[in-house]
Amino acid sequence: MSDRLVTRLRGRFYYGWVVLAVASLGGFVSAGSSQMYMGSVLLAITGDTGWTYTAISSALLAGTVTGGLVSPLAGAWVDRHGPRLLMGLAALVMAAGFVLMGWSPNLAVFYVGYMLARGAAQGALGGAAQRAIAVHWFLHYRGRALGIASMSVPLGGAAMAFAGAWAQRHGWTWRELFVAMGGLTVLTVLPSAWLLLRRSPEALGLQPDGGPVATRAARPGRRRVAADEYPWTLPQALRTRALHLLMAAAVVAIAANGTVVFYHVTYLVSRGVSQVQAVTAVSVLALTGALANVVWGYLSEFVAERTLAIVSQLLAAASVLLWLTVDSAGGALLMSALMGLLVRGEGSLTGLILTHYFGRFAFGRIAGLMASFQLVALGLGPVVASAVYDVSRSYAAIYGLIAAGYVGSACFYLLARRPAPPAEPAFQPT
Repeated sequence: MSDRLVTRLRGRFYYGWVVLAVASLGGFVSAGSSQMYMGSVLLAITGDTGWTYTAISSALLAGTVTGGLVSPLAGAWVDRHGPRLLMGLAALVMAAGFVLMGWSPNLAVFYVGYMLARGAAQGALGGAAQRAIAVHWFLHYRGRALGIASMSVPLGGAAMAFAGAWAQRHGWTWRELFVAMGGLTVLTVLPSAWLLLRRSPEALGLQPDGGPVATRAARPGRRRVAADEYPWTLPQALRTRALHLLMAAAVVAIAANGTVVFYHVTYLVSRGVSQVQAVTAVSVLALTGALANVVWGYLSEFVAERTLAIVSQLLAAASVLLWLTVDSAGGALLMSALMGLLVRGEGSLTGLILTHYFGRFAFGRIAGLMASFQLVALGLGPVVASAVYDVSRSYAAIYGLIAAGYVGSACFYLLARRPAPPAEPAFQPT
């Protein structure tokens, strides 16, 4: 049945868009374990259980470390075997983790459930493996494809935060919400992955993008995909200064991003904004952040990715400092929209820089290794911020630290110039 469906769909349009849609669905549903969603239910969890902010944020750290351990393996699997089996298994594991979180009688069980859910979500559904799918199926349209894939997690975070707030107002508990997300995962991600995903365009007798693409949309003389002509391996890439700097830039940026979304609701509540208005603001942040991935990805077809990354990080630092002036619901909505557009471009831009520098044939391995460090930083950011707040009782200290992180990320991108190609390709892609 699935083969007949694939044959019918590929005869109508380029099948890569179907694969990208399934990968994006996985990222959307995986947002139930994201910092954004966890931040939106933080008050409900602590109010019901008595667990501290630091205890919950430490669970986030444990889960993201798990995702970091899974990510290199998942990225390498996509490079070698494609995403079909990986996404199916990840959906089952994530669903089990969500259910375990909802049923958790104590903090230890909650930790185990979150580690399962977050490890599968960020390691295989919404992280490097998801971006590797976009990279393998697209060349000229890589910017917009990566943007679409990258927007799925913040878009899912916004939708789930809004739906969760609505459900809680109508009597749902945070436990029931997590059990429901487990059921949603099994009903949506698992069948679509098994029926529709395939290994690569070449496995269907296709070329990336469906065939040669006219370059009229790209800036004259700009050749984004040149690195595909001389395949890099992970060991070769690791010997370059450029990869080390890109990893540092991405790690610092994602730690700052995770802290921003985790404290978004609680900061606004402390400024007198109602819980409903605060959740609405975080939904706006996620929605504009989702749009930002596509916007920055599309712009990269005309402007160098590294230039865009530097600009986005500097503007993000400025927006975080302006965030400290917010004291009303209207200001919260406006600044949330601005911050979303500025702080969320890093994911797709970093992926594009990696493919421009090192090609697509080992992208899953390279991005997976980078993601292992990013996910540790993603979990560590809120923990460090919580410790800073516990000592200073000041949100200004937290957001000042975040702004400094964005500036540091911009500096790392500035220093990360494209390396010379390897003298001899280590392998020939098939």
